[in-house]
Amino acid sequence: MKERFYKIGEVSEILNIEQHTLRYLENSLKIKIKRDERGDRLYTDSDIDTLRLVLKLKEKGLNTTAIRLALENSEQEEASPVTNSDPQGPLVTFEFVEAVSLVRQVADQNEEIMRQNQLMEERLKRMEEKLDRYTRERDQSIEELIRLLKAEGGESKGKSWLSRLRGK
Repeated sequence: MKERFYKIGEVSEILNIEQHTLRYLENSLKIKIKRDERGDRLYTDSDIDTLRLVLKLKEKGLNTTAIRLALENSEQEEASPVTNSDPQGPLVTFEFVEAVSLVRQVADQNEEIMRQNQLMEERLKRMEEKLDRYTRERDQSIEELIRLLKAEGGESKGKSWLSRLRGK
């Protein structure tokens, strides 16, 4: 049986997505699509199945990096000599998709931790600035008090500091 090829417009209609989205997925996920002598894309049924899977994974919230890893893993599984009861074999195993999903969750949590860390650093910086300002103001107050005491000390030479405090 002869393999059927589809043009990008046909695949766009089959999958109900824009042609530019197909080109984006091909480029970002490094999907190898056969081309004719003019350079037009020629999609196979297998390519369409792969794109359907990609769209399902995107619906589940996986980003292009996770999907690319899943596709690369499926290519490695297909290339391995392990036999599979299904002649076409699954493109991506459920366990792998779950693992990719967990990796995505960990990455999201890591991003949240990094965001919180940034907020804490900013808060710490503000607190350090307030402490510096308080220390400067306290030092100025102490210097002012010393200056006042020195100025007052010149007026009442001979009196002890205790008698000056009592006002005698």
